[in-house]
Amino acid sequence: MRWERVLVRLGQGLFALFLALTLLTPAWRVGIFTWLPVLHLPAVGGGPAALGLLSVMPVAVVICWAAWRLLGRGNPPWRWGRPGLTVPLAGLSLLVLLGLDLALTWRTDVQVVALALFWLVYLFVVNEAPNLTPPLAVIVAGQSLVAIGQFLLQRNLGLAALGEPTLSPAIVGTSVLVANGQPWLRAYGLTGHPNALGALLAVLLLILLPSALRAAGWRRWVLLVTVLLGLVALLFSFSRNAWLAFLGGLLAWAFATRSSRRAQAAPRKEQRSRLLTLGAVAVAALVVLLLLGAYRDLIASRLFHPDIPVEATSLSERQRDAAIAIDVIGQHAWRGVGAANYPAAGLALDPAARTVHNVPLLVAAELGLPGLLLLIWLGLAPFVRPAAVEGVPWWRHRPRWTISIAAAPWVALLLLGLFDVSIWLTSSWQAAVLLGLLVALQSRDEEEAQ
Repeated sequence: MRWERVLVRLGQGLFALFLALTLLTPAWRVGIFTWLPVLHLPAVGGGPAALGLLSVMPVAVVICWAAWRLLGRGNPPWRWGRPGLTVPLAGLSLLVLLGLDLALTWRTDVQVVALALFWLVYLFVVNEAPNLTPPLAVIVAGQSLVAIGQFLLQRNLGLAALGEPTLSPAIVGTSVLVANGQPWLRAYGLTGHPNALGALLAVLLLILLPSALRAAGWRRWVLLVTVLLGLVALLFSFSRNAWLAFLGGLLAWAFATRSSRRAQAAPRKEQRSRLLTLGAVAVAALVVLLLLGAYRDLIASRLFHPDIPVEATSLSERQRDAAIAIDVIGQHAWRGVGAANYPAAGLALDPAARTVHNVPLLVAAELGLPGLLLLIWLGLAPFVRPAAVEGVPWWRHRPRWTISIAAAPWVALLLLGLFDVSIWLTSSWQAAVLLGLLVALQSRDEEEAQ
């Protein structure tokens, strides 16, 4: 029926818009989600806040989705996702909830909303398989253009209405690198930190790259240009862990492509298309190499000069915070200190403590060793595919180790988690949305492969 198609398109469109706005906004306190405020909160999380009209978009997505699921006909059966992924996710979510206060505190409200957003994204992508390429391309292009402008101008672009912070190498607290005694502003994009920008771009580029290579006509060139912009912005973030994660994901993607029978048995009519694509990739590689040469001193300061005061301070703080996290785990091994309670627990041991830059350590500290075991299960699940046997329960299927092209961003995510917590369930609402998207893509890949 016509009204069913309208509901489906409206729901898909709202979801795409919600995803784009969430990943283009540094925080719910600033930027797009504060426009046209409908609710003013006097003192939450350390200060006043306003919720704008667009903050109701997740609710609108749920209402529209529920309407076409309940009233429409011919909908595909409901799916909870691949059990190997959904079960550890449910366990981690339960541990987060069990560690929260029963009263309506700020910490409880933030974590419950983060969980709700995570499961909304995960289940929507698993069940409805929306076309994610357009919103992800908009996100990468938007973040990249802002980031490139910030680095080239060495200041912010005046986009405070979008949540851009005031940036300058001379402002204390701004993330900079130092080369030849001169401070250089690292690109922020529309995020709260260059490392967050790097993490976002590393995983989204690995999602977009296969789509760009599969596309045809003008779409391919638009996507390839978007990927090139993302690569330049990733470089200008000067995030070492994001560089490492992206390269690790590229290696996983190359390995999966090489071992794919379909890639080896491509028809001849695709050869010209592949040559054009290889030419575009060569041009992108040349641009990146030229930038590497132009900014070699800045890159060298991040990779080969840990004795520079800025780098030495960063490394020593990370080592200190890792040691504090291990002490917290030793004191609260089984139950943890509770989701988002690690900062307070760390400060109780050391007044200089900050967030630990390691997801496994953070999860073990906040959710205990059971949470760490569930995290390990979740991390390995995309690489273990059960050999399905009809009539046999899923838990009795024999596992087989494999890696697919869709696992490339997951490899990047795992590498990012070793050095940063930008993408984790309890880090922020934006991180919860991005994690839900990445896990859902792994579950979708499993279903498409069967």
